[in-house]
Amino acid sequence: MIKIKKYNCYYNGKNGKYYVENSYPKKKKSHDCCCEHDHKEDKSYDCGCKRDHKEDIEKGKLVEFAYQNASPISNLPPGQGLPLPQTVAAVTLNKVKAGNVVSLNGLFHIDNDSPAVQDLVATIYRGIPTPGNLIYRKVIEIDTAEGVADDFTEVVVQFVDDNFRTTQENVTYTLVATQGSGTGLFLAGPITFTATEIKGPF
Repeated sequence: MIKIKKYNCYYNGKNGKYYVENSYPKKKKSHDCCCEHDHKEDKSYDCGCKRDHKEDIEKGKLVEFAYQNASPISNLPPGQGLPLPQTVAAVTLNKVKAGNVVSLNGLFHIDNDSPAVQDLVATIYRGIPTPGNLIYRKVIEIDTAEGVADDFTEVVVQFVDDNFRTTQENVTYTLVATQGSGTGLFLAGPITFTATEIKGPF
């Protein structure tokens, strides 16, 4: 006697074809869920499982954005600028919720009027600039132009602050530029500093 296994037939309305069992084209789930429903395509469907699908859909979206610009039009040749140390820029987010992350991006320029190579220290603080609030530190060499003690250098800083265990209000980030030793470095524009809160958790 031959046993015939029971198969379920599925109709795909997109291509007008019939499929048997596992040959039916299904989208892979992007998360570990107890059901097979695609919650991103049908947000109103209630699958009855305990997972919070609304959080899955919202994760990664922009929540809040803050920025500061200064001296967006640069003169050629660049002016000497402000002697270091200097607060380059500061931005404040109204509220950062627990589990979210903040993407920080900064750009500024340094003019080296010293006859020697100099070290620039770029730091970011969450809160007032004190050692306990330091979250980012970058040290780079600022070269001198060949035969001329005047080099104009673009400095970029990038960091993701993911250390929010509790919700915090009025979160201020301060970008500071200092000289490692000696003198001769000057802060110049254009300057841009941004803070973007992104919904998590990741």
